[in-house]
Amino acid sequence: MKPVIPLARPDLGPDAAAAVADVLASGWLVQGPAVAAFEGLVAQRCAVPHGVACSSGTAALHLALEALQLPRGSKVVVPGYTFPATINVVLLSGLVPVIADVDPATFNVDVDSALRAFDGDDGSTDGSTAAVLLAVHQFGLPAPLEVLGPACVERGMVVIEDAACALGASLEIEGRPRPAGSLGAMGCFSFHPRKIVTTGEGGMVTTGDAELDERLRRLRNHGMQAGPDGLLFVEAGFNYRLTEMQGALGVSQMARLDDLLADRQRIAAGYLARLPALERLGVLPPVVPAGATPTWQTFQCRIPATADLDQVIGSMRAEGVEVNFGAHALHQHPAYSEALRASTGLRGATEARARGLALPVPGGLTDREMDRVIDTLAAVVR
Repeated sequence: MKPVIPLARPDLGPDAAAAVADVLASGWLVQGPAVAAFEGLVAQRCAVPHGVACSSGTAALHLALEALQLPRGSKVVVPGYTFPATINVVLLSGLVPVIADVDPATFNVDVDSALRAFDGDDGSTDGSTAAVLLAVHQFGLPAPLEVLGPACVERGMVVIEDAACALGASLEIEGRPRPAGSLGAMGCFSFHPRKIVTTGEGGMVTTGDAELDERLRRLRNHGMQAGPDGLLFVEAGFNYRLTEMQGALGVSQMARLDDLLADRQRIAAGYLARLPALERLGVLPPVVPAGATPTWQTFQCRIPATADLDQVIGSMRAEGVEVNFGAHALHQHPAYSEALRASTGLRGATEARARGLALPVPGGLTDREMDRVIDTLAAVVR
């Protein structure tokens, strides 16, 4: 029996265990110097002054929305193809999601659909301007903020980056590359085990705004802040703190980030060189727009429109090649049927969910293993 090629696996490196052991020996287990060091490293990588660590990428998104203090019922534009955490935090914050379609070639939000959603021109709302764009950098490819960023500024909208997969990605704006996490008012990262940098679970909000940084830190820790006579609870907050063990793991991971990213670039280049042989079968590679540098957290190709994605996934797994669908078309899930009842024209999201196939990207994937993945895919779709 052939060995299984996993979809992904955490690459923790040789120093991770010692870093965590040092924290255990110190007795300081929550929100201490290791977390602060991790925050500093991520903020530095994102070219912003502030990083606020928290318990998950979803917590990061929730904190970012709550930090804006928006009136209930404010509209937030969300792409129709994403992991549901993106829309969950909107609903849980008492805000109204407005869905924009995606480009099935890039899996990112479609510019024209987003612009219509900004102004309510898609017929899904009352025609008033949205307050926020939640710009998802899907699979580590930066969203088209070189266009949508200025459009948001013109409308007085706030950009929050859902950069869960995008630590180390960049987008060229006005002739220079800018890192994900610095492209909006706040950037939200995840450190789930599927991400290139992992702390098991964990997240972070990056920002260049000192006032947002202060409120994010307060909301993360029960709404507390230091007063002249001790701690004061100044607003209702959450327990979204990160443990010191996770912070230490994050520090050890950040020391290896360039190597981890380089390995993903190598794997992506290997797949991109092999996939043209399958184009006659209707298998298409992902599209990377000019000026965008992805992390390749997920390498997602498109299977033929006539193929059944579930059958392709099942057949490849039966051959020992772990593949999966990439994200969700939100309008296909009952949890969001009421919120999205007026959304129309989500053909891109529908196609992305029906055709998007995530190929294995475990660290150290060999040329022989990539050949096996592509050969298996060819045999299955043929």
